Order: sequence, then structure tokens, then C-alpha cells
Amino acid sequence: MKAEHIERIRAFNRYYTKVLGVLNRRYLGSEFGLPEIRVLQAVWFRGECTSREIASDLNMDKGLLSRILKSLETRELIARKRLESDARCEAVSLTEKGREVYLELDRASRNEIEKVFGSLDDDEVLTLIGNMESIVSLMEEGK
Repeated sequence: MKAEHIERIRAFNRYYTKVLGVLNRRYLGSEFGLPEIRVLQAVWFRGECTSREIASDLNMDKGLLSRILKSLETRELIARKRLESDARCEAVSLTEKGREVYLELDRASRNEIEKVFGSLDDDEVLTLIGNMESIVSLMEEGK
């Protein structure tokens, strides 16, 4: 790949992370950073799951995930229990409080998307979505 292409991709990444505010310590105006929110989201989508599954879904370092899970458990947003079938593994699930927090974060995320892209007309939004889907498709093909 040409160096100029790499720089253009990096420039886009910097721009997009800035627009979305993903590097803010408190993402979406919440008390959580993006990694914590992504873990809550992974558990929301999977239901009860293992920490291995979460780490795989998010391509997240197991040490970081362990710290996040401990923090979320301390805040009573998740519950963890050892699996009877394999005592080395634990099942992770959202508590009722965790489900409420996730739904609040999901609403905030939807509102942020509306704020960022709300000025676009339908054709522009569809073009943007098509471009996003192209990026995903091209990246998946390249794996």
C-alpha cells in the first residue's frame, strides 16, 4: 500500500474518532468510557456469555476486559458466576440495573447519531450508509 494512502486512511480515522467523541473519557455524556460501553453492549446482544466470548467479539485484551468486568460488577451492572461445566470459566450477564443503563446509553447513542448526521437529507444518509457498508465489506474480504 502506498504511504499516501495510509496517511489518508489515518486522517479519516482521526477525523471520525473526533466527530464521534470516542476518545472522551466519558462517552455519550455518561460515566463510562467506550470500552466499558462496548462490553455492556456485547453482553446485551449475547445475553449470558463467557468472558472469552466477549474478548473474542470485541478483539479485546483479556487483562483489560478483566478490569472492566470487575468495575462493572462493582457498579452492580453485571453479574458473574462460575460455570458448573468448567470452573475456569464464568458466565457474565447484565443485572436489571445493567439493562437499564444499557438502554439509556443506547438512547444517548441514537441521539448522538441524529445530532451528527441529522443535517443530511435522505439521499446523503443512504450514500453515507452505502459507503460505510462498502468499508466493512472490503475489510471483511481482506481478512
